[in-house]
Amino acid sequence: MFDLQFRHGMPAHFAALANPTRLRIVQALAERGREEAPVTELARSLRMSQPRISWHLGLLRRGGVVKQRRDGRVVYCSLDLDNIRRYQNAFWTMLTEHRRIGVNV
Repeated sequence: MFDLQFRHGMPAHFAALANPTRLRIVQALAERGREEAPVTELARSLRMSQPRISWHLGLLRRGGVVKQRRDGRVVYCSLDLDNIRRYQNAFWTMLTEHRRIGVNV
């Protein structure tokens, strides 16, 4: 059954993934598996400024794609695989059950 809890977050989830830079970030985090990455290290490996990568990570976090944890002055991020799976399953259910997601497009 289509999970109505995710219908309002679905546009933000897919919008977060609809950018080449953010897909590079997702790919870099996926290569680490479940291991967390410090934002500064992620910025260095992707050759991006720390403010720029933080902005993209914020969009990914609001879209339910990444989760972040702060330890002092260091921010760690990782993929939120459970949340990604829920959004993908809700989307698939919407398609197969021909349900509306409650947003006007």
